[in-house]
Amino acid sequence: MGASVKHARNMLVTQLPDVQNRTFDFMPRFNEMTAQLYPGGVTWRFGEQFDLPIHAREGGFISLMYMLVSDGMNEQKAQKRIAHLNLISRAADGKDNVAIAADYGASKSDASRAAVYEKFRGIPEVSGAPYRLLDRSKPIAIILAIAGFLLALLFDKSWGVALGIGILL
Repeated sequence: MGASVKHARNMLVTQLPDVQNRTFDFMPRFNEMTAQLYPGGVTWRFGEQFDLPIHAREGGFISLMYMLVSDGMNEQKAQKRIAHLNLISRAADGKDNVAIAADYGASKSDASRAAVYEKFRGIPEVSGAPYRLLDRSKPIAIILAIAGFLLALLFDKSWGVALGIGILL
């Protein structure tokens, strides 16, 4: 298991420059999912060279769980995350999804991880724009709520009305 994780970490390091040199704008959960599926696919392929008592695909996800735990995630959370990743790594028809298939076929410095991101570029469901908009609008919403509250108090409205206006804004 340690050899699989070491191999996955080495592969991640070789893929990182290709991802960092391009401008991808995806939601945080999508980035996290693809970053975690990559070592799953890589360790799956790496595990096929060994005579394991389990299917190499499952061994890849076990290695990925070991990797998540060694990176600081608690074991119970890692188990849930692996179950979720294993579930989403297959399409409804049972075939491997684009990310895990590309990760399985990855080799050093082949830009396969960046290629997965390229396939999802322009798809609104995974875009990072709504998340940035939400993060930027939080301070404005707080300022408006405080201003509404203070204006209601300034015009001699009750605390309840002032609080309601502040919450509404």
